[in-house]
Amino acid sequence: MMNTIIVRVLQISKELNVEIYLVGGTIRDLLLNRRTKDLDLVTVRHSRLLAEKVADILRGTFVELDDDREIYRVVLKDKILLDFSKMRGNTIEEDLYERDFTINAMAYNLRKGWPLNEGAIIDPFNGVKDLYNKTIRHMQDKVFREDPLRMLRVPRFMCQLDFDLDRETKKLIESHSHLITNVAGERIAEELFKILDENKAYYYFHLMDKQLNLLEKIFPEIVEMKKIGECKYHVLDSWTHSIYTMKEIESYIYAHGFFEDHIREAYEEHTSHIIAGNHSRLHLLKLGALFHDVGKPSVQKVDVKGRVRFKGHEITGAKLAKEYGDKLKLSVKEKELLYKYVALHMWPLVLYKKNDVSGKSLYEMFNETGKETLDILLIALADIVATRRVLNSKEEMGMFKVHIEYIANNYLTRYKPIENISKIIKGREIMEALNIPEGVIIGKMLEEIRKAIYLGEIVPTKEAVLTYIKEIY
Repeated sequence: MMNTIIVRVLQISKELNVEIYLVGGTIRDLLLNRRTKDLDLVTVRHSRLLAEKVADILRGTFVELDDDREIYRVVLKDKILLDFSKMRGNTIEEDLYERDFTINAMAYNLRKGWPLNEGAIIDPFNGVKDLYNKTIRHMQDKVFREDPLRMLRVPRFMCQLDFDLDRETKKLIESHSHLITNVAGERIAEELFKILDENKAYYYFHLMDKQLNLLEKIFPEIVEMKKIGECKYHVLDSWTHSIYTMKEIESYIYAHGFFEDHIREAYEEHTSHIIAGNHSRLHLLKLGALFHDVGKPSVQKVDVKGRVRFKGHEITGAKLAKEYGDKLKLSVKEKELLYKYVALHMWPLVLYKKNDVSGKSLYEMFNETGKETLDILLIALADIVATRRVLNSKEEMGMFKVHIEYIANNYLTRYKPIENISKIIKGREIMEALNIPEGVIIGKMLEEIRKAIYLGEIVPTKEAVLTYIKEIY
């Protein structure tokens, strides 16, 4: 399909007598045999005219991105994007010199024909060499001053392409890392979520912090997290522990044999849900794991026995996680999820310590954790394993895993089917049966019904429910 589109664009450019180049990431992805839905195109002149004509003929949507700089977009079906821009400078080489990285500073004149003739690629800055050496290298030293977001594009490219970072580029990012605070939150989120989409996100979040000095500029509490956290149960600082917790989450999600098949399938289906935009539940789950202890610095206390305590860290942490969501311009639903992940992540451990998985206790937990139950169970498991394995790498964590699986099974088989009680009975039907008006009491009745079904006091049918409420009310 993409080949057909490129051929049509070439034909239209010839009809308009407009010289056009395929540039940047498109060339990179073609040489790496990576599928792409984005085409970056540079014209010598008339970029708007060409973009409008392409949109008309290919039945796409024309979008004006920057009329002053003559940058336009055509959106085709299946979310294929064609970006047209007027050449910067007098030659294509001058245009390429203004780009961010050598692997994005290549071009191909479409007049040379299609499919791509690799021998005709314009590569004045050895982008092809860096591509095959799997290296990210910056173009000019001003590259991160012009747009600090490019510093986050580096780990994103490293993550997506499995590339290494040039030493001088690394030094340049470290020295310019403070500039990342000048970037709008939604732009930062876009890059972070692209990294979260990969299966080794934990590694690149660690890299952004340890090697590039970026992450604590975005999330300042990391600085204090590195200073605290060691106690009876932890030998690592809170931040390192949080990275390990994120690593454990990814190891569970991407491992096919870790949980029983029906639990694994439930997790795969559950975490694939899109929450907002192109952000999935799995993306938020990874962030929740990363931030689960972010509240510890603000509540650290030493008791009379000299033991370090972090009582209430989950509540202060949840508020901070929500503030991070505000900073990244996340949706209301995304911020709600992050808040719940952090605020409730201790619940499974509390039940484990009490040796209490009674119906009453689990129902109380499920009522609070709701649709985020599976997520919170996973964070709790990763949290404990990340803690205990550092204390004793040979320690058997099977009992806690069994505890988590038991709760997950209970949720999936007993609570989830009645989570939406209206599938069994509706408030209107209760009002009619008891001849009572609408009010708060209806909501309380529905909650009592859900609890009674969960505890096995009544069977989950409308008839049984109506009999039950008539006897009580």
